Amino acid sequence: MASERAWAAAQRQHDTALAEFLDVVGGALPDRWRVPYAEGKWSPAEESLHVALAYELGIAAAGGGESMRLRVSRPVATLSRWFILPVVLRTGRFPGGAVAPHEVRPSRDEALTLSAEALSTRISSRAPATVHQLREADRCDPALRVTHAYFGPLRPLATLRLLTAHTLHHARRLAARSLSAASPRASATSRPTT
Repeated sequence: MASERAWAAAQRQHDTALAEFLDVVGGALPDRWRVPYAEGKWSPAEESLHVALAYELGIAAAGGGESMRLRVSRPVATLSRWFILPVVLRTGRFPGGAVAPHEVRPSRDEALTLSAEALSTRISSRAPATVHQLREADRCDPALRVTHAYFGPLRPLATLRLLTAHTLHHARRLAARSLSAASPRASATSRPTT
């Protein structure tokens, strides 16, 4: 079980990342919201739905429900957890080319029906619930692990820190690619990542 101090620090970092993400989505240009970055890429709506799905999966997994299916071997997950995860948590940046796990891939059809306001509201309600559920899981069931597709089993605190990095990563992507005055298609060079 992680200390109260560790949880408080992680929650502050999460709240800052979440506020940044919601600020970017709140400033979304409506004419770009449903436009993919490039052929075969996500739109800002899809990317935001992906973030919502990550929080929703976090709630379920922390409650003992569905986690991600491991998509790499256990040794690769262990090495990724030891060497790549610390960099992700420190920088808020994910390795290029990592494909979003199936469990958190957004449905294009669903994304087309959701406004920036609707997704902001959805994320605003799910994020605190996820933080609470992870904290409770750590307190009540210290043996609980949440499986990540590439990093394998994570403790609840590490899961929150990864969600924080994930949210920050997508806030930066949205700000840089889709919602600024620059062309949403001009800077699309990589596949959607986690």
